[in-house]
Amino acid sequence: MITAVLNEIHFQEIIEKAAKDAGVDCLFAAEEETLLALFQEGTPSVLLIDLGNSNLDGAALIQKLKQNPATRSIPVVAFGNQIRADLMQDAKEMGADLVLPKSAFRGQLPELIRHYDQCHDR
Repeated sequence: MITAVLNEIHFQEIIEKAAKDAGVDCLFAAEEETLLALFQEGTPSVLLIDLGNSNLDGAALIQKLKQNPATRSIPVVAFGNQIRADLMQDAKEMGADLVLPKSAFRGQLPELIRHYDQCHDR
């Protein structure tokens, strides 16, 4: 299972299709409270965070997750608009495992899902 935190329907559809094609369940949250509630469903193999989500501060969320012993081991892949290099840098500094511009994220998404899903199964 993967979990994505975003509020952009276009990217939700892209992630949903890639997860379905890989045979992996995917849950979505638009804000932090919903994300925390989703953790009751189980631990995701990867957490995808859109840094452009206007409902939350992506870097601050990453920092909280990486400081919490219950969630620190969940891999975090953050993606954002390359024009906002400051947001991408903040995500790296707060502990994101991988930070990609949206275009690269979209191109690598199927492989990212397979990679993290296989790592989680071990």
